[in-house]
Amino acid sequence: MPARMADEMSKHPIVIEKLLKECSASGLRRTAALEACLRVFATADQPMTLQQIAASSAFDVSCDPATIYRLVSRLEERRIVRRIGFHSRAAHYCLRESSHQDYLICRDCGTVEVLDIACPVEHLEKQIAEESGFSDLEHELEFYGRCATCQK
Repeated sequence: MPARMADEMSKHPIVIEKLLKECSASGLRRTAALEACLRVFATADQPMTLQQIAASSAFDVSCDPATIYRLVSRLEERRIVRRIGFHSRAAHYCLRESSHQDYLICRDCGTVEVLDIACPVEHLEKQIAEESGFSDLEHELEFYGRCATCQK
């Protein structure tokens, strides 16, 4: 394993253990594939496709693509990961983190990028929660356009 990957993974054992506990509480069995998948998500700096998850050096167990798809689908159903992107293109996945992220998505190539600005509707979410009485309110905000590469 490259030294950089070992360093990244050593920074995330607490996050991975927390995620494993959350998975267990939601009924998922602790397997090598689950641990590998959570390692990939914990070390990723961008949302990833299923193919990118499987190809990641952090995914260090052997399993078929269907297993990875089922595992990520279960994580999504249990709200541990978030699905991002077009329905007609390959979906991207990322952890649902305590800090909210919004995304830019290219309509042409499907590239997903983290929107690196303060959330423009966070105050509205708080107002809606207060006025509606809803708790645990959240939103998903995705902006669609054409990336710089596709504009060329």
